Amino acid sequence: MDSVISSFLCFIANSICCNGYKREYHRFIGTTDLAAVQEHKLLSILLKNRDCVYGKRYKFSQIQSVADYQEHVPLTCYEDYVPYIDQICQGMPKILTEEEVLMLEPTSGSTAASKLIPYTKSLREEFQKGIKPWIYALYTNNPKLRSGKSYWSITPITHQEKFTSGGIRIGFEEDSQYFGKLERFLLDLVFAVPGKLVKQAAIDQFYQVTCEKLLLCRNLSLISIWNPTFLLLLLDFITANQDALLASISSKSPEQALELKALIQNRNYQLIWPKLAIISCWGDGQANQYLPKVQALFPDVSIEPKGVLATEAFVSFPLHGLNGTVLSGHSHFFEFLSVDDGRIYLAHQLQTGSKYVVILTTSGGLYRYNLNDVIQVYDFFGCYPVIGFIGKQDKVSDLFGEKLHELFISHIFAELNIADFCMLAPQGDHYVVYTTCEVNREELEKALCENYHYDYCRKLGQLKPLRLFRLTGDPLQEYTAECLRQGKRLGDIKTPVLSVYPDWDLIFKGEYLCE
Repeated sequence: MDSVISSFLCFIANSICCNGYKREYHRFIGTTDLAAVQEHKLLSILLKNRDCVYGKRYKFSQIQSVADYQEHVPLTCYEDYVPYIDQICQGMPKILTEEEVLMLEPTSGSTAASKLIPYTKSLREEFQKGIKPWIYALYTNNPKLRSGKSYWSITPITHQEKFTSGGIRIGFEEDSQYFGKLERFLLDLVFAVPGKLVKQAAIDQFYQVTCEKLLLCRNLSLISIWNPTFLLLLLDFITANQDALLASISSKSPEQALELKALIQNRNYQLIWPKLAIISCWGDGQANQYLPKVQALFPDVSIEPKGVLATEAFVSFPLHGLNGTVLSGHSHFFEFLSVDDGRIYLAHQLQTGSKYVVILTTSGGLYRYNLNDVIQVYDFFGCYPVIGFIGKQDKVSDLFGEKLHELFISHIFAELNIADFCMLAPQGDHYVVYTTCEVNREELEKALCENYHYDYCRKLGQLKPLRLFRLTGDPLQEYTAECLRQGKRLGDIKTPVLSVYPDWDLIFKGEYLCE
């Protein structure tokens, strides 16, 4: 009876949310003139922010068209915003937007350990313009989802509250803050793991609480995570800690604990969650190699790759039947820097088969901001380009979402006075430092953990500890020879600090140091 009541409540809550999202979905589907939608989005952002410090500097009040905007406002990267964000951190108003900054969301940076992205009410509404049609389409095309609970893992867990000197919060309080107030109330009814329950002081406790809640949820219908490796880690934790988990569950439901014991021992996860219909996770880039492992564990469950979504913006989302994800054309104003000819194109000007770097203008105060995400256009869905994430424009290693940038690694090496040949490279589930000099592994690991997402991946266990490989040959020569073998020109080969490729232990002469 309890399961029937739970399914009924889930159906009511999910249906109310979907009905609330229906209008945004039909608005999206009914759009035929993407150029007009995009220009209106741009001009409305500029109008709202014409009297902020940035708006006055670039004379937003005088801009009347997209062409005016491109002529008078420069392309930007995060470093261009550092002085403005420093002022925001101090509590100064109307710097990048006239609207109040609600919080600053951290994400990995290139020249610094972490970036802080301003969030305003309007920026959250822009995210909603992508989230709502995506969720509506997801639940409409998969009706079984409505009667079940969901597990959402959106943002990293915040173990303690942090604020700037000006009193602005750093980071979301919990994952559901991506949604509106009504949605948060309803989602509390259908979340398998409530956000407030996973704010644990230790990562093992986080795993314990999360896995216990998931095991107790027999009508789980949707798992929405980022990297598929995170789900694999949860399943490994269940197997390794089954005695403690089952003991806790037995105190609440002895029969369920007995049933789960056999299923966990046989790693029959699909029967643990017999109503699971969709696993939503990253499917592009490095994450793609883990999808077959997830599919093998859940052979009858559909895996739906997520769209292109960054801390700064909601770029695209999946729709049923598309080979790729559709541009969220109502969310922000988009420009695209062609990888082929270096020219700037608007959303309606993109060409199938071509690759572009995403340029953003958002209501959070980013103007012509280079996201450094390279996308490829696969097709068109009506007036919207269907795209896929290819990689980062700047050199970055990103196995599990840690986003280690070359400039950040260079900065660390300089701070630690590492002057000889030294290169960081991924290797399976960890990083290796290939070096000819003395390196303190603990100091280097600590410095890497200043990167917000590297630290998070280490705490989750997605990334294992750093390893050291002592080079005994001529590493520069060996590196150059390998680059030449790969077809690079001698004049283009630079002394590396970061490689995005593994297996350098097969190229360099040397040995791993014992830890």
